[in-house]
Amino acid sequence: MVTIIMIGVVIIGITLGLGFWSYLLGKRNQSNFVGTIIPIAYFVVRTVLAATTQNTTHGLVSSLVGSLLFSLVYYGLFAWGKHRTNK
Repeated sequence: MVTIIMIGVVIIGITLGLGFWSYLLGKRNQSNFVGTIIPIAYFVVRTVLAATTQNTTHGLVSSLVGSLLFSLVYYGLFAWGKHRTNK
């Protein structure tokens, strides 16, 4: 039980860290290519993990949809940071 909680805390930390990093990249007015690396890499890693760990189609689809939503959030944070810099 403690192991599951620790893994969850680490995943939450990584997720929040990547979101903050994506926002900072946008705020530093990095190119759009740099801002898309984090969402694409996150989606690819989550897709590989979901494909290897999920036994059912329902679990695979829900994992893919969840990772796609997080990828869109990361790109949105990058765009928001870029928009705040350009004001």
